[in-house]
Amino acid sequence: MESMFEISLRIPSLRVRREGKDSLETIANNDLRFIKHVELESVPKPGDVLTMTIGSEGSFQCEVVRSDWHDGKNMFVTACRYSKRSISEAEYRALIDASDWQVRPLL
Repeated sequence: MESMFEISLRIPSLRVRREGKDSLETIANNDLRFIKHVELESVPKPGDVLTMTIGSEGSFQCEVVRSDWHDGKNMFVTACRYSKRSISEAEYRALIDASDWQVRPLL
């Protein structure tokens, strides 16, 4: 039986060249998480690799760090990290613009 899970995704920082500028700018993502609700068959364990989608644009893999039950949300929150060491600007923009992902600052 599938259950609803909240994915809390950490992505790496990236360096981009802004239009009209010669130097690279760093987009730090240390204090942000990308959130998505998905249905999964079972509780993912640390080290498991999940395939996530970005709208209908494509997919990527992330590694499970931990899964914890949250009473207030009445679901498991699964902390994941992007599986690659870096993220492309195109994939980053797709995540930012995707209607199925929310950007949430850590407080």
